[in-house]
Amino acid sequence: MGKLDQRVAIVTGGSTGIGRNIALEFAKEGAKVVIGSRNVPNLEKVVEEIKALGGHCVGISTDVSVAEQVRNLAKQTVNNFGRIDILVNNA
Repeated sequence: MGKLDQRVAIVTGGSTGIGRNIALEFAKEGAKVVIGSRNVPNLEKVVEEIKALGGHCVGISTDVSVAEQVRNLAKQTVNNFGRIDILVNNA
């Protein structure tokens, strides 16, 4: 049982670097992870990494400087997982 079982986390800037590592660690601890990033190819890679570990993950193309895209990120998170428990503003 992980420390974050059944928690839902959004990680912006989660396709590379620190954000990627945060997303992976959250998933390893049992969180359902939604990653927002402008870098779609890397975003897709991280989503697949998390799924390969047995985790639940959704990647959403998001530019945090565009308010409508941020609203969409939150909306899609709730649509997929029912709520938001953790938000990491890494972008």
